[in-house]
Amino acid sequence: MYRKAIRVWVANVLRVMTVLWLVAHFTLIITYVLPTNPVQDALEPFFDATIGKYFSQDWSLFAPDPVSADYALLVRPLSRNEFAVAQRQGLPNDGWYDLSSPLWTKFQSNRFSAYDRVFRPTADAILDYYSKQPQQPVQLMVKTASAFCKDIGQRNASYVALIIREKPSKLWSERGTSQQPVVRTTLVGIYPVDKSVENSHIYQP
Repeated sequence: MYRKAIRVWVANVLRVMTVLWLVAHFTLIITYVLPTNPVQDALEPFFDATIGKYFSQDWSLFAPDPVSADYALLVRPLSRNEFAVAQRQGLPNDGWYDLSSPLWTKFQSNRFSAYDRVFRPTADAILDYYSKQPQQPVQLMVKTASAFCKDIGQRNASYVALIIREKPSKLWSERGTSQQPVVRTTLVGIYPVDKSVENSHIYQP
């Protein structure tokens, strides 16, 4: 009987402590995600050490920040001779390939296709190039460009030039006008073709 009473007492204590912990936890979370206020300012060190560290919260699920521009990866395969000329005179204006737009167009025509998933890593690499250390995104873009060269039969290509084209979305206030957004391009660089990659079989004619 005595042991049973202890078990009941321990169970009740655990229930009360659990309820108190949940109340405190959700109170802190609600306070943490509220607009900036004096309570947040006063408790900022405590929030950073608890909620901010282990239970970080934001409103991105309910108010996501959508991509505000269309990005495309442009590739120019270069032979050794073309690379030498590009070093002296700059990159040529012709012979560029858009690796992004055809896949997005195919995906939009068939939402059940896998084009979105196939190109998603490269699309993420383009965005990461601007927001993070560019080394790893560049490596992925080079691999994509190298696989593309194999797909289209560019066996003589020893280098690939990479450009990111950014076309901002048209502002809502300008959609009824003929004004077009200014297209920006960013030269990523010229890199040796990665001979270790396999054909992607995406861009083959």
